Amino acid sequence: MNMIQKLCVLLLAVSALFGCTEEQEQPTASGNSIDIGIIGPMTGPDKTQGTHTLNGIQTALYMHPYINNGDKINLIIEDDQNDPQLAVKSLKKLVAEDKVQAIFVLSSSKAALAVNKIADTYKTPVLILIATHTDISKDTQFISQISFDNNIQGKVAALFVRDELLIEHAAVFQDPSSYYSRSLAREFSQKFRAIEGLVSNVVFETAESFACEKELSELRQQGVQLLYLPLDAQKVLLIAKTLHSMKWKPEVMVGDGLLNNAIAAHQKDIRYLHGFLAIEAYSTSIATTPLGKKAAKTLAKHFGTRKSTYPAIGFEGMVILQSVMNHCYLSPGTECINDELHSIVDFEGIMGQITIQPNGKILRSVIINRIQGDQLKLVVKVY
Repeated sequence: MNMIQKLCVLLLAVSALFGCTEEQEQPTASGNSIDIGIIGPMTGPDKTQGTHTLNGIQTALYMHPYINNGDKINLIIEDDQNDPQLAVKSLKKLVAEDKVQAIFVLSSSKAALAVNKIADTYKTPVLILIATHTDISKDTQFISQISFDNNIQGKVAALFVRDELLIEHAAVFQDPSSYYSRSLAREFSQKFRAIEGLVSNVVFETAESFACEKELSELRQQGVQLLYLPLDAQKVLLIAKTLHSMKWKPEVMVGDGLLNNAIAAHQKDIRYLHGFLAIEAYSTSIATTPLGKKAAKTLAKHFGTRKSTYPAIGFEGMVILQSVMNHCYLSPGTECINDELHSIVDFEGIMGQITIQPNGKILRSVIINRIQGDQLKLVVKVY
């Protein structure tokens, strides 16, 4: 099985997602359309995040372009380049001018937090797909978060390392300029210490000033068994290359999206990540279903190979929205869509059940993988 087949397994959803089988005919076109907004980085350094996630959304629409009443879903795409100001400007335009019924945000946490501040003013449901900041859905009624947040990820990582790997001594790295890094480091450290683990904290300032080999040598002498690295791909690869040159092989765990970003910007160096543990919402080692084969064929036909989990989250976000809109076609409008989004319980997603709570937070499985080349090999799924 080639990589595109394995990746597209991530796009699988059982036929119950749409209440029909693959063989059933598509609904008869009504001639009407429903506009859905997309905000994300389509250009700039983070364009892979935006374009690959959009590919997943579009794959779902190629497979099911209509909701059950025959209305076609039309996408209106705004490029925010992961800039908070552009994200806010895009949201205002999509609501005021384009009159969209819902909005997907494919951007990272800073842009998503900026959207959070005005979401209730515009009363249009917003689905945050990628961002993991813990406050993204705080104090708003119109945001649903499709990814698990940093608090959940950090705690699950600590529990797995301590209880399953029986690691007693971990070193936790953090980049003080990054909320993502600081919050994951904090959550991991607090949980790991609470279950009688020993933590050595390391502050990673910049790649230029960080004495990588010196720091790692000291950690090795202290008997550190695991490095927890909630850092960006460039910093993780610097550490990985230094470990390789030192011939030191501790366990290493990285945060969600790390492999995606390494593949996008550092393809030639991903071999240094081999064997690292990585937390994600998905895994590439899962059996293919008939619908998965169709999804793989659709993705390959329209977009070619996509070696990342971004298409998976995009696909999943769209099938959730399609399911919600199928419930709302008798009383269409943003309020019905938003209410239905916040009422999802045990929705059968790509790799398990999904619940979106009334506060917009998602309950879904967290998957721990090992990186092998450009693939994520399943270790354990945590519910």
